[in-house]
Amino acid sequence: MKKTILRSLLFALAGSFAMNLRAEVAWTTGEGAPGDWSPLSNNLLLNQTGTTTGTISFLTPVAQNITRITDGVVPTSRRYAEMLGFAKDATVEWNFGAPRTLERIRITTCDITDGRQYDDIAIADVLVKYAASGDWVSLGCGSINWKGTDGAGIMLYVTLEDSVSGHIAEGVMGLRVKFGQHNNVAQYYSEIEAVGFAEATGPVLGPVDVAPAKTKATVSSSIVDVGTDATTCDVYLALDGGAATKIATGVTGAFSYALKGLTAGTEYAYELSVSNNAATAKGTVRSGTFTMLAADAQTASWTQKDVAPGDWTALSGNILSGNHGALASGAIAGTNYATDDSGVLTDGTVPTTGGAAYIYGFQNNAVMEWTLDNAITLERLRISACYLAGNAYTRLAVGSVSVKLAGSDAWTALDAPAFSDIAGKSQNVILLATLSDCETGVLSENVVGLRIVFGNVNALGSYCAEIEAVGQAETKKGKMVIFVN
Repeated sequence: MKKTILRSLLFALAGSFAMNLRAEVAWTTGEGAPGDWSPLSNNLLLNQTGTTTGTISFLTPVAQNITRITDGVVPTSRRYAEMLGFAKDATVEWNFGAPRTLERIRITTCDITDGRQYDDIAIADVLVKYAASGDWVSLGCGSINWKGTDGAGIMLYVTLEDSVSGHIAEGVMGLRVKFGQHNNVAQYYSEIEAVGFAEATGPVLGPVDVAPAKTKATVSSSIVDVGTDATTCDVYLALDGGAATKIATGVTGAFSYALKGLTAGTEYAYELSVSNNAATAKGTVRSGTFTMLAADAQTASWTQKDVAPGDWTALSGNILSGNHGALASGAIAGTNYATDDSGVLTDGTVPTTGGAAYIYGFQNNAVMEWTLDNAITLERLRISACYLAGNAYTRLAVGSVSVKLAGSDAWTALDAPAFSDIAGKSQNVILLATLSDCETGVLSENVVGLRIVFGNVNALGSYCAEIEAVGQAETKKGKMVIFVN
């Protein structure tokens, strides 16, 4: 019983070992009559024009037509019109547009005339260029010299193949044949065939562009090729070696996605990968690094828009609503403006007809301050300057905007440029100047006070009808990375 079990195990091991054996890629030789020759099907080189190096020998009147050795035709009588002769160390190579699996290579030569012994085959090496590296690599088949039978009416051929796997090489982007020499003469070939098939390809990503700001970064790329038998792709992004997150579904071309919640001044490593909806699945993977802008980098900016008075509407969520504020320093322009009620700046109203009752005029360097009851996150600031009947006084100049943070008595200037509308506006125009951070959507956090310093425009004061500060009450929150489509 024990002997039977042992013998069974030995046979099983031997079978397993045999299944994993792989024969070396090797040459075989053959010969026959020209009339018995027929081209191989699935020839990847059919009618392809290769590129040569070294010396090609010609028997006149043969022209230099490299396609001649891949046209699927060999002489069936004693002639040499379809033959090319390669000197020692000459090469011919072909490049494929997509990866190929090579199954075998056959090189054929035939007699050229009675008494001429040029029907030898001498191959020094065969090399392939792999898609993964782009390098030319020898198949390790070694050289071969095949003389065969002398005389007219004989066709010789050599075949390179792997009798076990049936494949010579996979993921091949190019084929190169290096010729040898036999009997000190060039070798004359009538046909070279490489049998194989196109491989299924995965999706291909184009170049990746990452545009970092302070706390967010925009990642852009494109799907150059969706891959074999596929129609769309999904895109995945991983940061700093973390798990990949799907950031796009059903992409076929260009895409752009934003990451939020990143840390200012920090370098991140990314890996962008793609899969398609076919069996080829995973495709190109691209990786790199990007560095966020420093925390004090300026990203807040002003935008300007002109509207008719009837088109003006108050912003919702104005945290200054009903807050009169105070003129901390400087002067109010003129005596006919609303100098006795700073609440007109935050009452959600602008004039829709001529008049000055709802307009505040600030002289150069005048400072307006507001104190908030609770800490807020300041998202944007909008100042409306409207016409003064019959005059071009719709002018606004803001030198700086500062905030006071909870727990501090100091004023901190926002990283925002100065704003000035120097052209002036005629009657029936309202100027809207909005300060925001297009990157984060936040101007400042933990704000308990707001200060605006005004300037002059063409020696005239800044005329304001409404000042709005939009934000929300502070909440406790942790840092997180948000993937945004």
